Amino acid sequence: MASDDGGTRTIRDRFVPLAAAACLLSLAACAAEPEPPLDPGLRLDRRPLVLPLDAYHASPEEEAVVLRARTELFRGCMARLGFTAPTGATVTGIDRNHERYLLEDERLARTRGYHPSEAPRAGPQRVIDPGYLAAANGTGRPGAAVPPGGCEAEAHDRLIPVPAAEAMRRVTDLKGWSWERSLSDSRVTGVFAAWSSCMARLGHDYPTPRAANNDVAFRTDRPTPREIATAVADVRCKRRTDVVRTWAAVEAAYQQQAIARHLDELREGKKAITSLVAASRAIARQR
Repeated sequence: MASDDGGTRTIRDRFVPLAAAACLLSLAACAAEPEPPLDPGLRLDRRPLVLPLDAYHASPEEEAVVLRARTELFRGCMARLGFTAPTGATVTGIDRNHERYLLEDERLARTRGYHPSEAPRAGPQRVIDPGYLAAANGTGRPGAAVPPGGCEAEAHDRLIPVPAAEAMRRVTDLKGWSWERSLSDSRVTGVFAAWSSCMARLGHDYPTPRAANNDVAFRTDRPTPREIATAVADVRCKRRTDVVRTWAAVEAAYQQQAIARHLDELREGKKAITSLVAASRAIARQR
């Protein structure tokens, strides 16, 4: 199934982040807030889509740099314990906001419906030495030389300081909050209603795009003809009723609101992330 919060992974209702949870505990207070104005100067027709809060997180390219550095530290730790760890697969990251507003591409709808794109098939599974696993993650019966949590924990702790980890988590939480808030905004519910009417004319009864995306009838091993037909109609109706552009503009307004409220915190967090990326590049140059 396509990601239900428009992110890059395929998890239904992927998160109710801390900020969103706080809002849900006080629905009256959240509902009383005026809907933020849209920014007419914000470009939302470009792909990959960039939203306001993305400026305060590591970019996909920077995340790849951090991952490579973490892999190098992990391999060094494993070598110290007498194991050869793989170099790791090439990072081929998906755009950060890929399908954030659910299915958008009619070509993909025709081939996979709401199912996720198939991951590359791995080769034959090999039996992994229990000693290797113990050294890697500290489980089983690790030897005395294995650091707490194994080499995975050591690599993470050596590379990623607490401020940087907290900064990235905070941005993720705020993006979850903005996505949840956008769903109840009158401008989004308005285009959802138009989308629903469009779907009904094409023979599909769903109140919102989320309802179609999350239809339990589509939890099958492979897309069914009905799922494909629904997905194609979904994308066409989104296009006809301007769902994606409107939804993105509204969520961007909530993100700008969040930035205004947490600007100092976000700026400090971005500094921590920038330092993390610089340290990661230095590790890559040393290897």
